[in-house]
Amino acid sequence: MCQQVFKRKYQPEDYQPIPASPGDFGLEGFTLKTGWGFQCYCPDKHYDRGELYEKQRDKITEDLKKLRTYKNELIRRLGSTKLNHWVFVTPEFDKNALLAHARTQEKLVRTWGLPFIADDFTVLLYDGDNYLIEINQIRSAAGEALIFDDAPPVLAQLSGPPEEYEGNIRRKSQKRLSDAQGSENYDRRVQSLHQMTLENFLAADGFFRRIEASAPIVYARLVRLINEFENYVAEMSTTWMGTPEALTAQVRDNLEQRIVKDLSPEFDATNASKVARLMVARWLAICELDYE
Repeated sequence: MCQQVFKRKYQPEDYQPIPASPGDFGLEGFTLKTGWGFQCYCPDKHYDRGELYEKQRDKITEDLKKLRTYKNELIRRLGSTKLNHWVFVTPEFDKNALLAHARTQEKLVRTWGLPFIADDFTVLLYDGDNYLIEINQIRSAAGEALIFDDAPPVLAQLSGPPEEYEGNIRRKSQKRLSDAQGSENYDRRVQSLHQMTLENFLAADGFFRRIEASAPIVYARLVRLINEFENYVAEMSTTWMGTPEALTAQVRDNLEQRIVKDLSPEFDATNASKVARLMVARWLAICELDYE
């Protein structure tokens, strides 16, 4: 995607990609006419702010060192072009400390005396918003849905104590079975439903982490869908006039259908059903799905 974006945006400046084999030498590509170099970094998974900063800081440091390590290789590829900007492209960054690190590193690179580094060499930090127009143009040309998000999608954090989540699940299990209240097996059924829902809740985040690790792009699309669907869940929880169990079933079924519709073929009906089952349990625990 980044290479397609750079070719589209910087072609008038004679953008040249650098193939990753035998190595990118600290550059994904550069512009022959204007001396802009580009390096991309997409995190392997969703990190908290502190971890993300450390990963991005270390990536900038390591890739700038490549400019000196592969000096001779880069001279052959850059020719007479001098790099005056080195752009670190990443989906997001939210630490001012990374800007400070960029200033420190650009000063360091200027001291190396590399023949292809301009005297005003600058390290810039660009996120997805810098290229949103080009990204959507490429997605539109490929027949894919456009993206208008202003931040990467993430699942709601679990910040409460475990007893709170378990209590929410027990209370809602009782409400889901309220029609059976007074029957001789009511308590057993509540306990069984509580246990199943609790197990699904405890399994949810591990399952989502496996998706993120094995298919990060699909994971981002899935979480983006879930984030938007949560607005529907909140509204349905407020306006629903039927039974708690009927609301729960409708939310689960509608989520499953939406996943199959929007994320096929990566998610078939079986995977969609599992995601819906685990996500509904998570919503019950953290009170996104409520019956009050």
